[in-house]
Amino acid sequence: MKKIIKVLSICFVLLMLLPVVCSAATPYSTYTYSINGTVLESPDAYVPYGEGAVNSATLGLEQRMDTPSDIESDKYENLYITDKNNDRIIIVDKFYNLKAIIKDFFNADGVEDSFKSPESTFVVDTGAYKGLYVCDTQNHRIAVFDIDTYEFIKVFNWPEIDFDKEDATYDPVSCVVDKYGRIYVTSHGNTNGIIVLTETGEFINFIGAPKVSVAAVDALIQMISGGQKDEKVSTPYSSLELDNTTGDFVYATVVYPANDDNALKSQEGAIRSKNGTFSPVRLLNASGVDIMSRNGFFSPAGEVAVSTDGVVSSINKDAPKGVSTVSDVTSGPNGIWSIIDSKRSKVYTYDRNGNLLYIFGDKGDMFGNIMIAEAITYQGEKIVVLDSQNASFTVYKPTDYANVLTTAIKYQNERDFKSASEAWQEVLAWNNNFDTAYVEMGKASYRLGDPETAITYFQSAFETTNYAEAFKQIRADLMEKIFVWLVIGIVAFVIIIAKIFGWAGKVNKAAATKTGKRSFKEEYLYGFHLMFHPFDGYWDLKHEKRGSVRASIVFIVLTILAFYYQSVGQGYYFNPQGTYSGFFSQASSVLIPLFLWVISNWCFTTLFDGEGSFKDIFIATSYGLFPVPALVVVSTILTNVFVGTEAQITSMIVTIAYLWMVFLIVIGMQVTHDYSMGKNILTVIATLVGMIFLMFMAVLFTTLISKMLGLVTTISSELSFR
Repeated sequence: MKKIIKVLSICFVLLMLLPVVCSAATPYSTYTYSINGTVLESPDAYVPYGEGAVNSATLGLEQRMDTPSDIESDKYENLYITDKNNDRIIIVDKFYNLKAIIKDFFNADGVEDSFKSPESTFVVDTGAYKGLYVCDTQNHRIAVFDIDTYEFIKVFNWPEIDFDKEDATYDPVSCVVDKYGRIYVTSHGNTNGIIVLTETGEFINFIGAPKVSVAAVDALIQMISGGQKDEKVSTPYSSLELDNTTGDFVYATVVYPANDDNALKSQEGAIRSKNGTFSPVRLLNASGVDIMSRNGFFSPAGEVAVSTDGVVSSINKDAPKGVSTVSDVTSGPNGIWSIIDSKRSKVYTYDRNGNLLYIFGDKGDMFGNIMIAEAITYQGEKIVVLDSQNASFTVYKPTDYANVLTTAIKYQNERDFKSASEAWQEVLAWNNNFDTAYVEMGKASYRLGDPETAITYFQSAFETTNYAEAFKQIRADLMEKIFVWLVIGIVAFVIIIAKIFGWAGKVNKAAATKTGKRSFKEEYLYGFHLMFHPFDGYWDLKHEKRGSVRASIVFIVLTILAFYYQSVGQGYYFNPQGTYSGFFSQASSVLIPLFLWVISNWCFTTLFDGEGSFKDIFIATSYGLFPVPALVVVSTILTNVFVGTEAQITSMIVTIAYLWMVFLIVIGMQVTHDYSMGKNILTVIATLVGMIFLMFMAVLFTTLISKMLGLVTTISSELSFR
């Protein structure tokens, strides 16, 4: 009976815990992206805090919030909500209790005043420029209030600005104040960039105007026609946020119009190219130069899988398509910052190097989801997202996983690489599916003087840039140890190559005066003479019978083997994911073009008085492959030695091999058919066109056969059922 009671007690406790477990589940998934754009699920970084979204009812507001447009926080974790359509600012304390409402006030002249469609606020809670700055949009001004008493202090009215357009207005949408008192303002309809004012409200200049995207075809037509260019205007910035790490730089977001296809395509291209020109979020210095670090796998621009074919997981299969609509940005602790995508109602968080840390949130009515994410702010370590449709805000608190991740970034920023390494190990213990953690762990190991361990971490994330630096260090250490042997090996290799060419030259010289049938060795080694003396080499190949079909087959087989070795033998830097093509695939890639060329050339040269037979064309083409295997093998070997910019050397070697092959084959066709250079070039072009025609016919024939087989199979099935 005692055992039964114990078991029942345990079951009762588990049942009591069940609601707690269920309540901890979030109505969204948290994920990141791998280096190749694959969705990587991760533990929840932020979870909803409290018992529900904070709305007008929970705040005890008599007048319900109507389309709130912005939310900000101060160092005391008070929240400032811009209730746009009600012309007021709502202040909430750190416990989400209503603290104050700023609506009607007395201005500097002692006259009762009020807001008109304010759109945002900015809080300066320390220093000489302390105050609550309100973008009083339709009143064309910025009003400043005391953040302790909420009393009016001063106003910055419409400054003297020379806009490009006469009908341009000054309608402040968002503003920030740096530590020097400069006020940065973005305004409706202002296409000149961010407006910079002095601490007294006087205009200084415009900075950082987003560039205009013009379709390449339109630009080319305008250039050729010499006509007047269509008027293209820049897109105004939508929101601003001060980088709280330094207080010097300004985050700025831009939302390109939905009908501006050129800009949206440029934004999509910038995700992978990491070009900041059309990025939806930038970090600008006082001169308007974008200084954002984009060293992550993708540019900080929100969603990565934005196209219809970019869905790679059930996580985002139902998400809207197209680039993110980045409506707001906020700066958090330790250089971490976040943006929101109002299209998807998701939060994207990055470190100061542009590494994507996590994505969370989703569109919906469940607690934790947002219908339209309008604004975002950090409230201490918490994140607060404003829902303009539901007129509420949701608070998210960091999980232990997010705290560990923040700790790792903190140590890394402080250049405490030993502590950072330990912290990143803990991150990987939480989430071994996080490629960025492997990269950062590799960086920490490299800076601690352990490049061997570093490259193993870089390989885990298929990362190559930092891998190259660690590999160079390992290579330098190795070369220092074996330098003498390396020099001896290079000298020995050069001597061996020289001996081989000398021996081949003697064999070819003896074979030139030899009568009767030549040996396979003489036929094979004739390739050494032909690749350096193509004109007389191909003449003797045809008229003196210096080559043969058996040697040609050997050249083809060696070429196939060389490309197969290139597929499987490339170094990690050139093939980080270790993908390769099978032997038969490589054989097809060599044999199909070769025989298409031979057949097509034979067909055309038969019509145009070519003197070469099918056999002559086959042998001449095959001998043209002679330099390719050696150069491809050398290039592949060097891929295990060269990294970074040195990779251009291996590419150059392969390019030389292809150009040499093409040159030999073209000359071979000219000599074989006894054509002039002009006629030979025309024949070569006709041959290439013929190859395309033959491929088309082959595809058509294959499709026809498959259709016929399908018809026969269908008829057989029907007859079998009758």
